[in-house]
Amino acid sequence: METTILKALNYQISLPTPQSFLLRFLNAAHADKKLVFLTQFILETSLHSYGLVIKYTPSQLAAAVILIGRIAIGRNNWSPTLVKYAEYSEEDVIPIARDVMEENKKLRFGLTAVKRKYSRDKYLKVANAALPSEF
Repeated sequence: METTILKALNYQISLPTPQSFLLRFLNAAHADKKLVFLTQFILETSLHSYGLVIKYTPSQLAAAVILIGRIAIGRNNWSPTLVKYAEYSEEDVIPIARDVMEENKKLRFGLTAVKRKYSRDKYLKVANAALPSEF
C-alpha cells in the first residue's frame, strides 16, 4: 500500500521544515532584508539544538524566531496578520522564544561557521545584532 501511495505521488514527498514556515511567516510579517537575515540566523543556530527540535514543531520554531527578530529590530512584537497566518498568538509564542534564546546563548559560542556566515556584509552583519534577553 505504501508503494502504491508513493507511486501515485510520483515519489514527490517532503517534510515541513522550520525554513518553509519561516518563509511563509516572513511574507505575512512584511519583512525587510534585515529581518529575513536575522531570523534565518537565529533559526539556523536553533536547529543545532536537539532539545528544541524534538520539543517544538517546525511552525512553532519559525514563529519564535519571527518574534525574536521583530523585537530585536524594534518592530511590533506580533501582528494580527501573523496571528492569522501562523495561527499562534503572541502569548503562545513567548515561552518558545524564551527557550530558543536560552539554547542560542549556549550554542552561539560553538557555531563559528554560522556566525562567520552571518557576519558578512552580504547578510547585513546580523550575527552582530543585539538580541532581546527577556520577553
